[in-house]
Amino acid sequence: MQQETGYFGYTSAWLCDADGCFETIPVVTFDFPRVLDGWIPGLTITWSTAYGEWATQFRITAYNSENVVFSRVVDNDNLVTVMEGDIQVYTKITLKILKWSVPLRRARLESIVFGIEKTYGKSEIMDYTATMSVNPLSAELPKSEIKFGIKNLDGKYNPDNPAGAEKYLMERQRVSVKYGYQLEDTVEWIPGGIFYLSEWVTPQNGITATFTARDALEFMTDIYTSETSGTLYKIANAAFEQANLPSLDGGRKCWEIHPYLQHILVPEPVDLKDDTIAEVLQCVANAACCVLYQDRYGVFHIKPLAMQTVDYAIDRFNSYSDSELVLSKPLKAVDINRGRYILPVNRNGETQPITNPFITSEQAPVVADWVSQYLTNRRTLSGAFRADPRLDPLDIITNTNRFSESHVIVTEVKFSYNGAFGGSYKGRGTDKIRDNYCAGEVYAGEV
Repeated sequence: MQQETGYFGYTSAWLCDADGCFETIPVVTFDFPRVLDGWIPGLTITWSTAYGEWATQFRITAYNSENVVFSRVVDNDNLVTVMEGDIQVYTKITLKILKWSVPLRRARLESIVFGIEKTYGKSEIMDYTATMSVNPLSAELPKSEIKFGIKNLDGKYNPDNPAGAEKYLMERQRVSVKYGYQLEDTVEWIPGGIFYLSEWVTPQNGITATFTARDALEFMTDIYTSETSGTLYKIANAAFEQANLPSLDGGRKCWEIHPYLQHILVPEPVDLKDDTIAEVLQCVANAACCVLYQDRYGVFHIKPLAMQTVDYAIDRFNSYSDSELVLSKPLKAVDINRGRYILPVNRNGETQPITNPFITSEQAPVVADWVSQYLTNRRTLSGAFRADPRLDPLDIITNTNRFSESHVIVTEVKFSYNGAFGGSYKGRGTDKIRDNYCAGEVYAGEV
């Protein structure tokens, strides 16, 4: 068993007989170092998808020391088995494979999920919307959210249905999204993000149950109580540690902080009042001239924005109409912390205020210059296009209309599905933004 990688695998030492039974019953045992009192609603077992074989009968038993707290024999005819059952207060779980689907073969097991894992395809999904937005100045918190409606004709998700699935819909359950491209005889899957169940609605007289799931910022709403001085790297790491984020597959840490933040110092403790963990991370990113975002694999990043790559093109081939263009007012000045530092830009226009307790007097000119580079370009473009699930906020795209071609940094992407797949985007021109701008330095290559 390879638990450290997040994947499992098992092959029995003995073959079954002509009836699929085993003289020596294969047993897979999971021993835990302490009593686990958290409730799990069942198990999801994947057998041998490579060979198209499965256990036709197996027994699941959970123990608390030597006492049996749960036991069930399951008859099965599926490659992926979802066994529902209330399991809690246990130290060990065993799986005994009693009978196999193909005679004279070894029992094979690919994975076990401690919980109910459900995959929804387009035949069950009534509608779907994904919204992702990131502010390149970290002036706002990033947002990543999905809403999807599941067919509920049988009332399975009705909370009043005693045999329904409502009891398994626990807050902050993990939801993984994939988008599939049909390529001849194969499907290429594109990761769509990792989210956590936030809320759901199941109308009594409706045919659809609607679910909302959001990114791991949902775990960062507590008031920040850790480091308020030192390097920005130290403060950001303390904030992620306090959030107690769920581990990713294989136990990987789910954040990465650019090493340059180790060189930006906040010498005195600052008064954060009632700032949340998420707001502290936003302020750290802004003070370091970095962007805060979560990628599709569930990893948070605080890093400078690399501007040198053009990732995608939106033109007449894949857009429904020419992009709408809005010109913002000219930037007159950037005001850091209510007049402590002011960078004049133009004689007329609007002043952009930046209030951030982590911006020191030494860092203020750097941040003001960085902000002015982004806001000096007044062009904001938006439009609808034939959705491509590869597009992300912060991608640099080429936008073509009847009169010009320009590079745009995407700030918002929205995908929707209700029988057909569509999308919309919004972004800002990048002509005056320096590549890899981080705390006054220009970094060459990959950051």
